[in-house]
Amino acid sequence: MNQNPQREVEAVLAADNIHSRLKDATNPVLADNRPMVGLVLGTGWGDAVELHDSTQIPFEDIPGFEALGTLEGHRRVLEIGYLDDLRARPPVAILRGRVHMNEDPLDPAVPRMVRLQIAMLCELGVRKLVLTCAAGSLTDKYQVGDVVGIRNFVSFGNEMMPLWAGEFVSPEDVLDEEWCRATAPAAKSLKLRYWDDGAYAYFRGPHFEGRARDKLNLYELGANVVGMSVKPECCVAALYGARAMGVAFVTNDAVAEHSHEQNVARAKAESPKLGAFLREVVAHLS
Repeated sequence: MNQNPQREVEAVLAADNIHSRLKDATNPVLADNRPMVGLVLGTGWGDAVELHDSTQIPFEDIPGFEALGTLEGHRRVLEIGYLDDLRARPPVAILRGRVHMNEDPLDPAVPRMVRLQIAMLCELGVRKLVLTCAAGSLTDKYQVGDVVGIRNFVSFGNEMMPLWAGEFVSPEDVLDEEWCRATAPAAKSLKLRYWDDGAYAYFRGPHFEGRARDKLNLYELGANVVGMSVKPECCVAALYGARAMGVAFVTNDAVAEHSHEQNVARAKAESPKLGAFLREVVAHLS
């Protein structure tokens, strides 16, 4: 895959820095030959999973994130370790929070950081990603509290992505439908309402889509959930030949007023179940 050489250098520098920090912390992951699984914990998901034998690195301490700001609901910490103290599952690299394309529309550093957060994981050897997010429902079928596996994307405009000239990728091809189907029993056992047929509309934001017409138009285009992430990360994953499972927690329906604070609170309230679900997902991917 043809990659922008400057962006590739930035990803290598970030990965080298992370590797050095793991070495300084004598993190046991360095001696583990199993490939890491990458988890991106979106809005409200940030505290859903605890790690053992882990090393935490704030984004701002990693080269390339010097221009990073703050965002409510996103700690922006990279943590690498194990999901259990027996190390029965493979090591994981967790982004507790992510950078969004909408954070500063006039700052060219934003798309670079959106790209870097996934590219550095891929440079560390991650080839399986679980991309979580909060999303709004576009149909009566999905209710607040449901979990939706994302199978495909629905585009409705010329969306800005963290790609440079010549990087022709198909982000939808990164999504693994089999992973969506195979993890349904785990969700059921945890009493989570789970759907594996998500069609995700990427809406850059940061404003929410209109309830009167926008959501109806998105639904008529074939989408059933809408959110402000996942697709950019899949674009980057495609550059590295990685596979991904997109998982959306439905924080609002198609008609009621809602807020970012409300969405974060609803996801946090379910974090114990969401964390248990993610542990089962990682077990399936190992």
